Amino acid sequence: MTVDAQTVAALEKAVAEKYGKDAVQDFRSEWKEEDEKRYLAQLEKRTKLSLQKEKPTHIIDDGEIEIKTHRTEKTQDRTCPVCKTYSFSPRDDLYMNRFKACRLCYYDFIFCREDDWMSGKRPTDEQISTCLRRRK
Repeated sequence: MTVDAQTVAALEKAVAEKYGKDAVQDFRSEWKEEDEKRYLAQLEKRTKLSLQKEKPTHIIDDGEIEIKTHRTEKTQDRTCPVCKTYSFSPRDDLYMNRFKACRLCYYDFIFCREDDWMSGKRPTDEQISTCLRRRK
């Protein structure tokens, strides 16, 4: 579809009448050298900040193959100290951070007994094995 110059001019005139002159004005017409410098400075600052946030990479070079890996500064142990099961669930994070136990151990051993847990009381190995059998 080809649009001639008269149609474009008529559309611009109609838009300008309805929405004002600024609606049809090209943004580059008011762009000045100062605006360009300010924009480039902001862009440079933003690029520097994003580069600082990137994780450092570790390069493993094995002859012809080069592998880039991200170093993690802190690894999380996802194994519950109480029942010794590995947790894939992000729902366990709250309980692991606060009580050092998975969500299921929280329900079995800590719920309604938080004061005892915080004072150091822990379940016996027999209680833990009974709960593990019941979970399966």
